[in-house]
Amino acid sequence: MHRSGIKNLLIVSASITFVVCSALYLSSCVPSYPKEKLPEAIREVCRIEYEMTVDAALSGSTLGIYYPMKGLLDVNLGISKEAWDKISNLILVASRVVLSTDADVKFYCVITQDEKLPEMQVVVIKYVDDIKRGMYRNISRDESFKRTLFSVNLTPQARKERAVEKIFNKLGLEEKTRESVLNEFFRSAPTKLSDIGYWREHFYLKDISMEEFLVAQIVNRIKIDFRRDEELKKFYSYKSAEGDFYAEKDKRFFLIKFKIADQQESDEEINLREKKIAEIVRIANRVLTGYKFKNFDFMEMEDLLANVKLWVSSSDIYNFTEEDLPIKDIVKTSAKYF
Repeated sequence: MHRSGIKNLLIVSASITFVVCSALYLSSCVPSYPKEKLPEAIREVCRIEYEMTVDAALSGSTLGIYYPMKGLLDVNLGISKEAWDKISNLILVASRVVLSTDADVKFYCVITQDEKLPEMQVVVIKYVDDIKRGMYRNISRDESFKRTLFSVNLTPQARKERAVEKIFNKLGLEEKTRESVLNEFFRSAPTKLSDIGYWREHFYLKDISMEEFLVAQIVNRIKIDFRRDEELKKFYSYKSAEGDFYAEKDKRFFLIKFKIADQQESDEEINLREKKIAEIVRIANRVLTGYKFKNFDFMEMEDLLANVKLWVSSSDIYNFTEEDLPIKDIVKTSAKYF
């Protein structure tokens, strides 16, 4: 994310404090936005206060707000300053509404696209309790920013339908048949957080679970730390990271796959793999203890460049400090790694 984008989100976080104070005071009496009319209320607030025409929908305990705008992207395909202002307004509206409704909203998701290029989207996801904790200063502004999931990606449903339409064109199918096939086989609610989006007047929204939100945060923080921390940048070249949460009959676990290449080792006596895994476990520790989440058995990691799997128990993650126990003593591996 550009520095200007980070600054804008931090400003929004500060502005939300006042909004939350007001919303919590008002919601202690009568909900300003009853759950029966929540999407309609959001559309009305955006129209009256910001002259923005939005769409809104609920999926379980997740609220979605969509806004198509002119000039989302600048000439360098970055987010324009004007677009940041509008995204900030959407976040403020979402924060105010979810704290002044009797609907059980745990997460909200703001989706924006450029009117000229709807195949590209910006998605912001926040956990409602984080807004409250930020207001009470239980978490810092920087931590509040880290707990916000922000992504710029190709609209998943658009990518899917564009590929299918190429086949339709080759087959010469008529419009009615195309719509029937798309509705039957290619249009459904997303199963992953990364599939959330909006396409052709339809939300592709899911009821976000705490587990998938946490794993997305772990992955996001791995990317941020290994890309921006000067100490880590000296030793590693970040390529990619992805994650999932699995709940099976006898086990619940996080899976983190990553490609983080070791740079040429310096004169310092340091085991780069130990340092790398220790950083990933430290990130998991910060996220999971920050949310007091203990309902899992272990975390599995897969170093895709080394083709090695690693495991660390939930208790070792929760109690992790390098001073107490070296990382190699708490992590099991599928092959010699450290």
